[in-house]
Parts: sequence; C-alpha cells; structure tokens
Amino acid sequence: MSIDEPLVRVEDLEKYFWENDSIVDRLFGDEAVPVRAVDGVSLDIYRGETLGLVGESGCGKSTAGETILRLQEPTDGRVEFDGEPVAELSGSDLQAFRSESQIVFQDPFSSLDPRMTVGSIIRQPLDIHGVGTTEQRRERVRELLERVGLAADQLDRYPHEFSGGQRQRIGIARALALEPDFIVLDEPTSALDVSVQAQVLNLLDDLQNEFDLTYLLISHDLSVIRHVCDRVAVMYLGEIVEVGPVEALFEDPKHPYTQALLESVPRASTDERERDRETLAGDVPSPRDPPSGCRFRTRCPNVIPPDELDLDQQAYRAIMTLRERVERRDISLESVGDDGQFDPTSGGIPEEDIPEFVETLRTRLLDTDLPPRHDRIVDEALAELADENWDEAATRLREAYESVCERKQPTLENGDHPVACHLYTDGSDPFAETNPQL
Repeated sequence: MSIDEPLVRVEDLEKYFWENDSIVDRLFGDEAVPVRAVDGVSLDIYRGETLGLVGESGCGKSTAGETILRLQEPTDGRVEFDGEPVAELSGSDLQAFRSESQIVFQDPFSSLDPRMTVGSIIRQPLDIHGVGTTEQRRERVRELLERVGLAADQLDRYPHEFSGGQRQRIGIARALALEPDFIVLDEPTSALDVSVQAQVLNLLDDLQNEFDLTYLLISHDLSVIRHVCDRVAVMYLGEIVEVGPVEALFEDPKHPYTQALLESVPRASTDERERDRETLAGDVPSPRDPPSGCRFRTRCPNVIPPDELDLDQQAYRAIMTLRERVERRDISLESVGDDGQFDPTSGGIPEEDIPEFVETLRTRLLDTDLPPRHDRIVDEALAELADENWDEAATRLREAYESVCERKQPTLENGDHPVACHLYTDGSDPFAETNPQL
C-alpha cells in the first residue's frame, strides 16, 4: 500500500436499526421504521495518525466505530482496510482482520468479564487466534501488563480488585495482545478521574509511537481531542459535517455546529469569564425522522433565507420555528386568549373574530417584530388555523420561507478542511459583507 493511501477508507457507510420489524409487526401491517444511527459517513484514516471523531451524545460516533470494525454489520456502504473490503472478508481472512484491528471500550467496568482473571482476559485473543504455546502466551501477558504500567504478578487477580484506570490499562493490554495496526478508542477516558485520564492518554501516545499504531479516537471531550489527535471529524445526527487538521479546526471552525461545540468548551482564562456563550437552540432531532436537507438547520443560527427576503437571522429563525410548530401541529388551539374566548376546535372562529384571534395567537407564538410584508404573510397563515387548516397554514409559510438548507443536502467537499454546509458551497467567506445571503 502506498504511504499516501489510507489504512482505513470508509465510503458512504450506513448503519440502520429497524423498529416495528418483528414478525408480529409484519403480520399486522406495521411499517418498519429505520433509526439512522450512521447515515452516509465517509472517512480516510492514514497509517500512524490519530483521527478524532467528535459530536454530541447520540450522534452515532460509537456505532460508526463498531461498524467500521464489523462488530456491527453495515446496512450499506464500504469499508476498506489496507485496500481490502472488510464486508467481503470471511474465514481466515476475517480472522486476520480481527487480529489487525482492535477496540478499547468506553466503560472499563463492564468491558471486562468479572469471572475471568486479568491474565485470562488478556490471553483470550492469543488463545482464539492460536498464537504461541501456553508458556509463550503467559509470558506475553506478563510483558503486556508491565508495558501498560501494571505489575506482572497481578495476572491471577480479578477485575474488581483494580481501580477504573487500572481496568482501562487492562483493556488496552488486551487490545495490544495480537499486535494490531489499527485500534478504535471509544471514549477511553470518559469514565475515569481527570488525574487518571492524563496517564492513560500519555500511555496511548507512547504505545502509538512504539508500535506504529493507527487510532480512531471517539470522544466528546474536545480538550482530549486537541491534545491527542492529528485530524478531527465532526459528526452530527449520523453524518460527518466537517473534517480538518486539529489546529485548523480549533482555530478556524467552519461549520456552525463545530463553532457551537467549541463555544461550549469552558475557558480556563479569567479574561473570558464575562464572555457571552451562545448555546444551541432546540433539541437534537430524532434519527428516526431526521430533517430534510441540512440536518443541523433546525438548530443552526445561520440558516440561509431565500435571496429575495429582507430579514435578519433572528426574525427568520423565529418564523422558521413558527413554521416547524405549525407543521408538527404543536400549537394548542383549544383556548386562545386570556379567557379562552377563541376555540377553533369547537366549530371554527366566526369571520369577524378572526383578526383578533390571529393577533392573540401571533403575540403568543412570535416574540420579535417583523417588517409589514412578513406580518401579512404570517397573519394569513395563522388565519388558516381559525378553521384548523393546518396543511394550508404550513404550505403558506413554506412557499414564502423555504430555505436551500432544507431543500438540498450539503455535501462534504474535497480539500484539507472540507465542510458540509451551504454557506461554503461557493468557496466564499459566509460572514463577509459582500455575501448577499446573510
């Protein structure tokens, strides 16, 4: 393999989990619903590097790592290891891949069998792959224990006799037993005390240099990522939205989601104690029904309005939030007004009362002033709710305010620092004064 070729190449990887897919569900005609845990992930991991994979909890990071190793069978896509397609491996070829790629799990308390001694846990990969004689395996276990900072005479002890940091060292020793080339580190320090985290990270760094290891480090701790990684991939709701060299990504984050993640990191400097931190709006959408187009658009502070609109981001965001509530029918119409004088659910609102109903509803749902043109469009949509015409109200708002962010899915473009965001599709600075969209 060429030195410029990735050791691990991931192309359009998908992993779906299906609900309502049992025999009983099919008998009753229930439609299977996919949970899109990993949805079109593409990554290159080069020999000897550490690639960080970051994102909020539940974004699909761990599932992606397990699917790359084929601990989970992929729904679609392609994973190549050293040029070989992993999904097509079987028999001795699959066993060889298992010996060359390993994982260190997040929880050192549940990832070790409490009924097995430490020596048996570390020796198990050697037993499965038939490496060496019994004495050679025992000697290999003693060497690994010492290499990860534990005493060789502890091999007959059980996991409950060790601290959390020591258990994670045991997990690392197990992963090293077969001398792999590639290791997925799934939140390897998140369950450990801060003082122990640094020791484990330093150990992983030393082992990488000593054994020429390649790491995929999955973490939500951005300080760990910056300290350890060479490149970083940012994941949101099953998709990669930005990839770049670690310093470039931390110093010049491009995707609004990456910017929000970095903004949320606590600062140690007292100079920044008065800074205003802008937190993300809204909740993470469900992977069962992700938003169309850009999946981050429901929380993004920089959604692109249609070109002809003369609206600032705050006003446009408020209208988009209103529209989303109308589409979800997430507005109570049973008692509109202080004394509940308007109730469309009891037969509609008399025509002469519709203007007052609209004004009352609008005051409740919108907390920003709009230019007259947009006041009129919003009022026309809310008037449809006087007769519970939800679809008509949603259509009116969609026709006026639909964004490219929801019509078209952004792609992760090529380059040293690609980003999947419509703000960058023309290669310009999205925050420059000359940008007509913002």
